[in-house]
Amino acid sequence: MVDAPSDAGTRELDLRLADGHVVRARLAYTSQGPEDAPAYLLLHGYTGSHFALDPNGPAADAGWAAAWAGPGKALDTRRHRVLTMNLPGSAYGSGWDGADSAHASVAAMADAACGLLDALGIARLDGAIGYSFGGYVALQLRAARPSRVRRALALCSARQGRGSLDGLDALRRLDDPDRRYAFRVDTLMRNGLAPWAHDQGPQALARELGRVRQWAQEFTPAALWRLRAAAATFSLPAWPSDTALLRAASDALFPPTADRPAQAGTVSTPYGHQALLLDPGPWVGPIAAWIDGRDLSHPTHTGDTP
Repeated sequence: MVDAPSDAGTRELDLRLADGHVVRARLAYTSQGPEDAPAYLLLHGYTGSHFALDPNGPAADAGWAAAWAGPGKALDTRRHRVLTMNLPGSAYGSGWDGADSAHASVAAMADAACGLLDALGIARLDGAIGYSFGGYVALQLRAARPSRVRRALALCSARQGRGSLDGLDALRRLDDPDRRYAFRVDTLMRNGLAPWAHDQGPQALARELGRVRQWAQEFTPAALWRLRAAAATFSLPAWPSDTALLRAASDALFPPTADRPAQAGTVSTPYGHQALLLDPGPWVGPIAAWIDGRDLSHPTHTGDTP
């Protein structure tokens, strides 16, 4: 198998922050696949990174999409160009100097994605795929810039953000890796890690907690509060056209509800919001169905019990 052409680096662009400041921002990205192939953008979650395809990448969650994106996978980098972008304000390379008390809104992140497309010479994406927080950006991109993205897939996400601005100070106080580790372990245990650990055993849990320990060294309080502020202020009045949604049946953060786009599916899994990362197998078929343009509401494609 011939490796698909790949690229990684940073681009600079002007970014208008939520308080009105315009800063010169650095945007970290990766690109894999033929430059003239249909292009897709993968967007990470709240605490994640843009190293989605490479399990050996320099982040605790490296390879988070590798089960379904890469050479020969559902999102095949031999025939698709797959971009990933670190969201502005996150801890893995996308940021700015100064304006320390400001954050980038979800709308500004979507604008930054368009700036990246311009820099890479991509007129239009065939699709944008976002997990959790990344789903907000994918939906915003489709809603505000339909000429730049043909369709969007939100994974474990919603058209309105979660969280409250009241909790930002608590996130700012997570200025020690041990505090961030405790914060993250508590969150994960409540959102899928506990039943997964019960099923997989203590050695698997130890490996996962080792990744959380690595994350606590890599992530920053600034990234935590900035992305939370963006999430808390994100809202779309309706689902954009040509969007689809995949949720986990056991997800307490984004539970299946009647508020969903016409194209929607539910993956049967006991591992809650973390199921896509901890147990990606059941998600591969539904994601492949969306990439191929098939109906997500069909039980065969969603993992639902017929």
